[in-house]
Amino acid sequence: MKNTFLFVLFISAIVALFAFAFSFSQDKGNDGKQIFLDNKCNSCHSVSSQDIISKKDNAIDLSDTGSLDNADLLKSFLLKEAQINDKDHKMKFKGSEDELNTLVNWLLTLKTEAQEIKK
Repeated sequence: MKNTFLFVLFISAIVALFAFAFSFSQDKGNDGKQIFLDNKCNSCHSVSSQDIISKKDNAIDLSDTGSLDNADLLKSFLLKEAQINDKDHKMKFKGSEDELNTLVNWLLTLKTEAQEIKK
């Protein structure tokens, strides 16, 4: 009986450790792509390089946003405090400052293949 109890306890501990390790591997914090999707940015924008396709016919593809290379301008644009190409962003970003920073950092990593070759 004692051996059975120890065996069950041992197996339970192993399962708990694997579950604990798995939960850490899945928790990447805030992911820019997920913030993009959670805020429904894909209702107006596509990111074809990330397989994000908007249902809107004239959606702007953001696959080359990294060529902008100006985080402050992009943040201000998303907060409707600045213009890009003489245009305002249609909706003000409503997430937290950390989410905005994560989203902008992710957007700035997006570069088309031609842009990557230039670097």
